Amino acid sequence: MRNEKHLDDLDRMILQVLQENGRVSYSEIARRLKVPESTVRMRVNRLVERGIIRKFAALINPFKAGYSIVAFIAVDAEPSRVKEVTEKLSKLPEVDVLGIATGAHDILMQVTVRNLQELESFLIEKLGKIEGIKSTETSILTSVKKWGYARVF
Repeated sequence: MRNEKHLDDLDRMILQVLQENGRVSYSEIARRLKVPESTVRMRVNRLVERGIIRKFAALINPFKAGYSIVAFIAVDAEPSRVKEVTEKLSKLPEVDVLGIATGAHDILMQVTVRNLQELESFLIEKLGKIEGIKSTETSILTSVKKWGYARVF
């Protein structure tokens, strides 16, 4: 029996096609990979059930959608409150990526806002009111050279 924790070559090929174009039909994937459409449908359903495919969504270029600031914010929290702080941060709509980290900072996140005024408001009105945050360090991207996503091949 196939190890359910690992992806096989067909899973990877299906994911690669979907990452190139998430709107491609199962029949088109089947044609490209020379397998039955029912196999593709079953594999995609299993990838969704296993949480490997988190969801199907459009990848938006924030700069073309009216947002001018993409910032990375490092957060230092009281050690006993790192998980609590992370949970509160996860509820903020401006936060795109969030995780507990190793290294110089406890928490790292990516934030997208329309302008500097929104960033200032986010830092003062939202982060500033979360109990347990000791300090933050914010870096703003001046340009983006590559937009990516998790690759599995």
